[in-house]
Parts: sequence; C-alpha cells; structure tokens
Amino acid sequence: MNEFDVVVIGAGPGGYVAAIRAAQRGAKTAVVERGPLGGVCLNIGCIPTKTLIHTAELYHNLQHAEEFGVIVKDPKLDMKRLLERKDKVVGINTGGIQGLFKANGIALFQGEASLPAPDVVRVGKDELHAKTIIIATGGRPAQLPGFEFDGKVVIGSTDALRMDRVPESVAIIGAGAIGAEFACIWNAFGAKVTLIELMPTVLPRADEEPAKLLERVFKKNGMDVRTGTSVSKIERSESGARLHLEGKQPGTVDAEIVLVAIGVQCNSELVAANPGLGIQLDKRGGILVNDRMQTDAPGIYAVGDVINRTWLAHGASTEGIVAATNCTGGSKTMNYRVLPACNFTSPELASVGLTEKQAVEQGYTAKTGRFLFAANGRAHSIGSTDGMVKIIGDAATDEILGVHILGPEAGELIAAAALAMSMEATVEEIVNTIHTHPTLSEALLEAAEDYYGMGIHSKPTVKKK
Repeated sequence: MNEFDVVVIGAGPGGYVAAIRAAQRGAKTAVVERGPLGGVCLNIGCIPTKTLIHTAELYHNLQHAEEFGVIVKDPKLDMKRLLERKDKVVGINTGGIQGLFKANGIALFQGEASLPAPDVVRVGKDELHAKTIIIATGGRPAQLPGFEFDGKVVIGSTDALRMDRVPESVAIIGAGAIGAEFACIWNAFGAKVTLIELMPTVLPRADEEPAKLLERVFKKNGMDVRTGTSVSKIERSESGARLHLEGKQPGTVDAEIVLVAIGVQCNSELVAANPGLGIQLDKRGGILVNDRMQTDAPGIYAVGDVINRTWLAHGASTEGIVAATNCTGGSKTMNYRVLPACNFTSPELASVGLTEKQAVEQGYTAKTGRFLFAANGRAHSIGSTDGMVKIIGDAATDEILGVHILGPEAGELIAAAALAMSMEATVEEIVNTIHTHPTLSEALLEAAEDYYGMGIHSKPTVKKK
C-alpha cells in the first residue's frame, strides 16, 4: 500500500501544487508534511501578511476619508479582531488544500520525513517507496549572528505575525520584501519605524530607479530609512534594544522591537543528513537543480525555497508543475526570464525580467521608457499617485527586457507585462494595444510611448528618433 509513483516532501505552494499536478497526470501520489498544509506562504507568509497589509491600507484610508468626502470619526485598530480574521483567512486556505488532496486521490502522511535511500521516504513508522521524489521542504527566516530571535525583543517574521499589539517603536534589519512590507504595516498602524538596509537601496533586488522613488515615499510617510548601513552591535534590555549603526548613516537607534528580516534559510537538513544520496548543496544550503528541477540524484527533484532561487510562492508553484510534469513522463523547463515578482509595500513594487543594470551587464544596449502615476487620471481618482512604470527594451530590436511598476495595484498590472514578455513582444506592440480609459494600466501604455519619445500625457524622457 505504501508504494507510489511520486512522493512529495512538503505541502507548501511548491509541494502541494506538484502533488496535484502529478496526480492529474495519472501518478499515484503521496505527500509528507510535518506541519500544517500550505507551508510558510499560507500559514506564516504570503497570506497572513497580505491580510495585515490590507487592514493597514484600510486603516490609513479611513484616517484620510474626509479627503474623499466621507466623514469617519476616530477610527481605531482592534488587533485581537485583526488576528482572528488573519487566522480565519489562513484556515480557509489550508482547509482548501486538504479538500484538493482528497479530490485528487493524494495520500497524506503527517510527520518528519527522512531519506534513507534514493527511492525511500520514511515518516514515523511508515516507509514509502517511490519511483520519484520531489523535495519541497521550503525555508525559514534566516538569523543574523549575534541577533538571534528571543521572541520578545528580537523577533522574526513569524513572531511579528502573532503580535497582538502595535509596538511604539520598531527597528527592522533588512529592507527586502519581508522587512519593507512590515515597515509599511507598522507605519500605517502608528509605530515609529526605522528601516535599516546594508545595500544602497530598499528592495535591493528591484530596479534602482523605482526603488529609490519608493524610499522617498517611505520617508515622506514618516519612516526613518537608513540604506548603505549595517548594525554592528545590539544592546538588549527589558524595554527594548539599542542598535549601533555604521556605514552611510551611522549612529544609534532605540526600539521596543527589533525585526530581523535578512532572507531565508533553506530547510535542506534531510539531504545534508544523507550525503550518500549524491545531492549537491550550494553555500547557503540550497539544493542544486537543473532547469528541469532535477537534482544530481536520479529520480529526485527539488522545488521552492529549498533550492534558494526565487523565494516566491508562485515561483515555487511553477517549479512544482515543472518537476511534476517531468517526473511523470513529460518534458518541461523552468523559464525564470518571465517570472514576475511583487513587493506588497505601500505603494506596491512589481517587476518582471531584467533591471536596467542587469540588461547592460548582459550586453544589451538598454533603452527605457517611463511614466509617472502622478499623470494618470485613474490614480488621481483613487488618491494614489505615488509611483511610476519603467519599461526596459533592447535598443536593437525593441524586444521587452523588463518592466518595473511602482504604484497602486502593481502586483495585478505586472501580469500583463509578463504575458507580453512570454510572447516575446516588442515595446511597439504595447503601444499598438488599445488600453481602457480611465485605468491604471494606461500607465504601461504611456511608458511604452515614452520609450519612443512620443508620450501623450507627460513630457518625454527620451529624444524622438
């Protein structure tokens, strides 16, 4: 009974999607999960943080409702009810996965997995024999030496999601997606926020131009943002901590709470425990795979945070589909070139493809077009005009190399750019696509027109040919 075509270890967005796709393709499939279904994303990541972010935006809008002609007297934040709603939303999503497993005939084994052999997964007293194995064990918040989590003063993102109060002051080490999003949440809730980042800009993986614009928005909203700066020392006390900073913006910062948000540590211990499998790891503990998601061990695949590539839930899901297709007789490769990403900051910063710097480094003659949301009618009507759209193209062919959107609903808008890039569209083809008015998507059209020096609603940033 414990013989399977595919055994998936981990039921996060990479693992559970891989299992469903494998089952859809006719494979007898099992999943091993040591915790709740849904992994980090559904339980302590994407879904709960976006629930908090939505409330933060709603709270902010209520405080400024009079600007829209609505009188709201003294709105208050109820953290207890907010956490209850967050848990309800999480429960709905995780419960949905269990239903999908049942509908697709997927066997679920709860417990810690081990890999004693390339075709065996052991979980508790059960020994599962598998023709192929997909490792989707995910990751966990990385800790900074000397700044280990204590759950009270120095915390990680998991602790932050459980807080039933808003700290008076918070220092955030790391201005990547996690740090920047929590900075926006706490800032909207009224905390004094200091955001510290070693790299020159917030969201260091993003294109430099919209990232710098976002930093200005953060400062305008009252955050203390210190880029090009590191923390050399921490002094903890019962009432909080004092951070000693060095670099571009040195000094000391006192905070009630310190959130360490420096990235993800790969959960690859089950592979490290059995080097005889022949699976190779990178310096950060990420499992090495090819573009078919295969490891060096025949019949074993890996996807998601454990391979240390995207740290994106939808990236993990796509990798899961690739792995499941290949291990059930299909042929599919992972195309990271058109993998979009979104930082759910306020405003959002979404991107797909290359940054301008990356395009130049890869040998392209990069050409750009830009458009500010300050010149978009729909942005004005909803009261959200901070941000821009930037298109990067290959000057030789005008093929789209990257699109970066900072502004309202950027995470939704970026899908159109990803579709265009997956079809190898040119910037001219966006120009020739009629966009609905009045919409935020017109900003993409205007940026494409600006690429040719022909923008209608803004001064050109490039010269006409």
